[in-house]
Amino acid sequence: MERKRTILSGVAAFTLTAGLAAGPGAATAWADGPALTDLTPMATVTTDVQGQYDSTFTRMEQTYGAPLTGGDGWRGFLRQGGRTITVTLPQACSLGTISIQMEQNARSGIYYPSQVDVSANVGGSWVKLGTVRPVIPPTDRRRTTYTFRVNAGGITAQQVRISFPVQVWVFARHLTISGMAAGAGSASPSPVSGSTPGMQQPLSPADPRSRGIRNMLLAYTGDHGTAGTWTPSDFLPMVMYQPPVGGAGQHLFDTVLFLPYGTLADNQAAWRAYLDDLFRPGQQLSALDAAVGQANAALGTPGYREKVVIALPYPDYGDGVWGAVGGSLDFNGLAQDPNALSARLEALRWYLQTLRTDWSQAGFQNLTLTGVYWVNEQVDPGAPADPALIAGAAQAAHDEGLPMFWIPFYDAPGADTWSQAGFDAAWLQPNFIEQGAAADPNRIAQAEQTARRAGLGVEVELTDAVLYDPNLRSQYLTFLGRLRQDGFGSGVSHAYYAGSKLLVTASLSADPSVRALYDATAQFALNP
Repeated sequence: MERKRTILSGVAAFTLTAGLAAGPGAATAWADGPALTDLTPMATVTTDVQGQYDSTFTRMEQTYGAPLTGGDGWRGFLRQGGRTITVTLPQACSLGTISIQMEQNARSGIYYPSQVDVSANVGGSWVKLGTVRPVIPPTDRRRTTYTFRVNAGGITAQQVRISFPVQVWVFARHLTISGMAAGAGSASPSPVSGSTPGMQQPLSPADPRSRGIRNMLLAYTGDHGTAGTWTPSDFLPMVMYQPPVGGAGQHLFDTVLFLPYGTLADNQAAWRAYLDDLFRPGQQLSALDAAVGQANAALGTPGYREKVVIALPYPDYGDGVWGAVGGSLDFNGLAQDPNALSARLEALRWYLQTLRTDWSQAGFQNLTLTGVYWVNEQVDPGAPADPALIAGAAQAAHDEGLPMFWIPFYDAPGADTWSQAGFDAAWLQPNFIEQGAAADPNRIAQAEQTARRAGLGVEVELTDAVLYDPNLRSQYLTFLGRLRQDGFGSGVSHAYYAGSKLLVTASLSADPSVRALYDATAQFALNP
């Protein structure tokens, strides 16, 4: 599926090794004394997820399940917020250094954590011994290893914790705690601080940030022949629900999000061609305008306007010369613009201004341009200046009077902090149906928890396989029922991912079980 950008890794390799003696805030160095030994062979090591547990990610981690202590194999940790590794020694010991080696291979989605916190249990209370941050940035494209090391200075403890965030993959090994039989303890550093509660309420259509979007259909265009070319007959069953036999029709999806397939090239000519395709008479936007006009005539709703959201192509660092706007724009970066941030933002401003001009000239009678959409589904830790790029894109959109929306994948970096990143509204992908027969129903509850905590809407997802597999059809219907049962139907704003016209196909199907997918989706949207 072009849209999903799941990042997996092969067996890790490395070429550069670096280390750090002690992080900021580490305890005073322990003076030389008796020889220290590695205490971990005698210890019990457990790992806990800091965020929401996900069984699918945990199964994927098993491919990289080497023990953290001893040996040279890698232990992989995939998403789920972060990890806390707890090491319990057989008895209290005087601790010397605590270290763990990690790898970075950005091309495979493996990154150093932004920081590693080390704490010890002293007298029943957890105290922080130090925080270590890597000196190699996530934008470094080499395969490297780095040793995160804190000097415990002889503190006496039986338990040690190593905590770190996980953006995509973190690979770790060589967990080592040097020390000796219990001796004198040391003074207590400051305890670890707690976390801040979130919003505790999903995005509602009544929330001003959603701009009234209740049901937003994703429509892919610009490639894949007829699959990516929408006609008025394609859009009509999407904008107006058509019951199988009798019954009154109703407006269905109130918003359509137009976005490109992943094949869109990253240059000015391709972006211009994508817009030309969007505004070509008789298809895409023009087809939607005609379909809404037909629905208005059938339903007796003159003046009803469909909301439209249009994607911003993602300007990827390193893609070379993009084109010319007041001079050549180079996405490879230059001395005066090392992350190509200025060049990429200038390209986005050109696109937004061109979109505005094209929209004004089109003169659509039944459409309203409601916002733009950021297509990269994460705040990418490996993309140079990605947070600044997002903030700049949002400001450029606001300068054109448009909000910027986002639909991050499940457990994507930045999903919990979408508003701070600069997005005006966001919807979360549960990525449940995509897991097929192996999908864990607990994923639905976890996605709902994230949506409540972070104030996100929720995406409803339909894949090609659902149309042809009776078990997956049942799973999709169960998914809709679970959302409704858990209070994620009525009052929650939804996006709908249905590949290339899957709901159109279902609406026209002579197979009642396939047609039922269209009817069930419509009933969920209209009577949540």
